[in-house]
Amino acid sequence: MESAFLWLATQFGHEYVANKQMLLPTPEYFPVNFDGSQQSLNDTAAIVARQMEIDINEVNLEIFQQGVQEFSGGIGNRLWTQIDPDSEVKNASGLYFDKNEDGKYDVFVEKNNLGNPESMIAVLAHEFSHIKLLGEKRLDLNDEYITDLTPAVFGLGIFNANASFAEIKTFDIYGHNTLGYLKQREWGYALALYSYFKAEENPEWIKYLTPNLRSDFHKSMDFMYANQDRIFMEDYNNFGEIQSLD
Repeated sequence: MESAFLWLATQFGHEYVANKQMLLPTPEYFPVNFDGSQQSLNDTAAIVARQMEIDINEVNLEIFQQGVQEFSGGIGNRLWTQIDPDSEVKNASGLYFDKNEDGKYDVFVEKNNLGNPESMIAVLAHEFSHIKLLGEKRLDLNDEYITDLTPAVFGLGIFNANASFAEIKTFDIYGHNTLGYLKQREWGYALALYSYFKAEENPEWIKYLTPNLRSDFHKSMDFMYANQDRIFMEDYNNFGEIQSLD
């Protein structure tokens, strides 16, 4: 995790990461009418793209629904396809494809995420991270774990962390939903690394984390400050192949 975080910081600039503003789940940062519409998705995507320094005009953003997909055939027709039941795509919250014939990255967001602003932001941040890593040629091969970590260095980690394990409570239902590849405890450590890297021992933004995630964050911070001789000790200038995070 530490090696991957430092690799990302080296790719995008240590000073850049240290000074990047953290976006919070408030109307101040996301003045969007979250009504589940395509417009709300477009407005949210524009904010996330700006935060990650992506030209939103280079992104073709569409909605897909689990079980049925609609893709452009490139000749003015639409192709409706049933998802392979053995494919991992059936559980995808978002999909990324390299540039299409119009020179735009294809990014698809699963329809159910439009009803949950935090999940929608997390999905967009993850799929846009593919643009930063694969689209901008920082990686030759896809690595979903380092892609999951990438939003953290762009100040979007709150959303992906909270979405990694979200409780669902109603008067007659109790359950949870997971999103992404990094688990809740891994996100607690990842956000602690982010805070430690920025020399913020008790940042104000942790109040926006879910209670369990906040607990994991504090435990990780306690460990880091008790073992400062063991954190980020690799040579910043000598990163070779990315170590697997799983």
